[in-house]
Amino acid sequence: MSIDQDFHSGVLEALYQHTTHAVVVVGKDRRVQFVNPGFTKMFGYEPGEVIGHTTEGLYRDTAQFQEIATELAKLGGQPPDDIYYALYRSKSGHEIIGETKAAVFADKQGNPSGFIGIIRDITETVYRTGLAEETEQLFRDALESVHDTAWRMDLVTNEIELAGPAAADIFGIKEKKGRLSLDEWKQRLTDDGVVACKRFMQDLLNTGHAQTFLTFQQPDGALIFTRDTGRVIRRAPDGTPLVAAGTFADITERKALEEKSTETEQYLDSALEAADLAAWRFDLVGNTCRLSGPLARLVNLKSENEEFTGAYWCSLLHRDDVGEVIRQTAAMAEGRSNSCDVLYRLKDKAGQWRWIRSIGGVTSRSDDGLGLVANGIIKDETETVALRKNLEAERNRFETIFRNTPAMLHQIDENGVVRDVSAYWLSHMGYDRDEVIGKPASTFLTEESQIYAENHALPDFMKNGRAKNVALEFRKKNGEVIDGLMNAYLETRSGTGERVGYGVITDVTQLRRAYRDLERSNRELDRFATIASHDLQEPLRKITAFAGILASRHAAKLDPDGIQYLDYLSDAAARMQRLIDDVLEYSQLEIRPMKPERLSLNALITDIKTRLSTSISQTGTTISVSGSDAILADRFLLNQILQNLVSNSIKYHADQPPDIRIRMLDEPGGWTISVSDNGIGFDPKFASQVFEPFRRLHPRGEYEGAGIGLAIVRQAVDRQNGRISVDTRPQNGSTFTIYLPRHSAQQNVA
Repeated sequence: MSIDQDFHSGVLEALYQHTTHAVVVVGKDRRVQFVNPGFTKMFGYEPGEVIGHTTEGLYRDTAQFQEIATELAKLGGQPPDDIYYALYRSKSGHEIIGETKAAVFADKQGNPSGFIGIIRDITETVYRTGLAEETEQLFRDALESVHDTAWRMDLVTNEIELAGPAAADIFGIKEKKGRLSLDEWKQRLTDDGVVACKRFMQDLLNTGHAQTFLTFQQPDGALIFTRDTGRVIRRAPDGTPLVAAGTFADITERKALEEKSTETEQYLDSALEAADLAAWRFDLVGNTCRLSGPLARLVNLKSENEEFTGAYWCSLLHRDDVGEVIRQTAAMAEGRSNSCDVLYRLKDKAGQWRWIRSIGGVTSRSDDGLGLVANGIIKDETETVALRKNLEAERNRFETIFRNTPAMLHQIDENGVVRDVSAYWLSHMGYDRDEVIGKPASTFLTEESQIYAENHALPDFMKNGRAKNVALEFRKKNGEVIDGLMNAYLETRSGTGERVGYGVITDVTQLRRAYRDLERSNRELDRFATIASHDLQEPLRKITAFAGILASRHAAKLDPDGIQYLDYLSDAAARMQRLIDDVLEYSQLEIRPMKPERLSLNALITDIKTRLSTSISQTGTTISVSGSDAILADRFLLNQILQNLVSNSIKYHADQPPDIRIRMLDEPGGWTISVSDNGIGFDPKFASQVFEPFRRLHPRGEYEGAGIGLAIVRQAVDRQNGRISVDTRPQNGSTFTIYLPRHSAQQNVA
């Protein structure tokens, strides 16, 4: 309906005529169409003075009128849904603070045709509230200054009002003032705090007043300790408590200080007792002192905590130490020093001299800076002084040994400068001591070693604290170059933090030469073995070939002796061929590079069975494998070990078919492989000899072979840093046991 129709109907007009609030009806152009008596009373305008005019003149200033227009535009011509506050101006010019609620009127088609506003004058209320808030703020500031928070609780609804710092600190309430329920209150309490809170409420309801200590937990987990007091301030006619009020004070800091103080006292007493110390207090003005603590028992006093004079104390001291004690005490009394730290000898009750260290400082001063009171501790350092003397004597002894030991020793600082060297170092290098001390250690190296030492060896040593087998070339005073291996240790001395390096240099020049000679010899031996085997095999092949031709083409022309001699020749050539092959294989084992890899014992034995299939078939040999299967080893070397042992077991079998049992155990340190058979065995006294090259325990014609098989086994085991042993008895078979260490295989892999 339209505005005119609405008000001409008289319904709304009668309603607004009797309200005490100002009612203003305006059109879309914000011109006044209607005002009620409440408006006239509030603003002082008669209806005829404002109807037809815009509402701009009702506001305190034009800016606010424009702000409302802008807000209406933002809201699409709709007034705010909520109550808003505006500053108005009456006809007489007085400022009116108005609480305003606006609504839209629409025509018959539903289109907005104007607004109605109801204004409540809250000027006096705001003024009074301002005074109350100012008073309340003063009260809250006072509470905060003493870390107290006021509370008031409706005992019927369990709603709590808070004002003070804890409102924000504990409950996160802004402005440090707000409301919360008793349940919300309890949610911030620790378990002990909840129990204490229940007891507090019971006392409050039963007696009308209560006091307790509560522990709250902040959102970040920190604990706040409080002292809570309160009383009932309002009751129902029947005496039922309705409202209670009180305060709770934050005593967290005080509690922490109390606990710290108690802890400190306990710690001090325990520390004095455990460390055998005594605490002292010296009156610098009255020249009197008191001792407390276990160490006081050493002093010739009538009782613990007995007061005695400084003169008496000095009478107990060694005469050579009295002067320093008096000097430091006087410096504190005269304000020239804040502390003392003096070591002196004191005669104990038994008449023995004890080394005592007194440490302390001024704890009270006069206005002019003079010391009044000093406090500190005394510590028995008799054993420490004795130990220090022993250490000094030991250090001197070490220096003597260091200088005179028949080894190349040197001492450097953290910059690599030589501090000391042994006499042997000087004699071996040809220098005088003053030519070495204070010089960089790298001065005595060749140019190439200098670069390596300064850029790598020395920085690594200072970082890791150790140097192990660092190869360097040293140049003697006469220009001769020697090969050296450096091993060193870095010591960081306690107290000073000084770092000193101690090094031992081993002259390995002769060893290096021998090693190079050995390498050259091995190369020549390898070359000789290869050439020799070739040169030896060439005539053997011819002997074998021509012997075969003679046997096939001219056997009819030979008498029986000739044929037998020809057989001897062929057999000797074959044995010579096997011997050459075995010797070449034996020589190659020592120089062949190691290549450890993951292997399967079963797979290796399967390959060996294939290679030895003829002899296995002819002798009816059975081979069984048990235990672990995986092993880390060199394939060639392990194959040599197993094949030679299996071949020996087949060769030296008894009357029954060979039964060979192979078992492997995977142990923490490595692998143990045993090869057992039911063969002829041998006397245990030959257990070590059977591994020697060309060592045979049986006549040559009885068993074929050159006697080098077990020597190959032994060498293959040694190459892998292993061990081999044999357990045997004649006609009772043999068990060969091989142990291959795990670390050796891993190192070779690395």
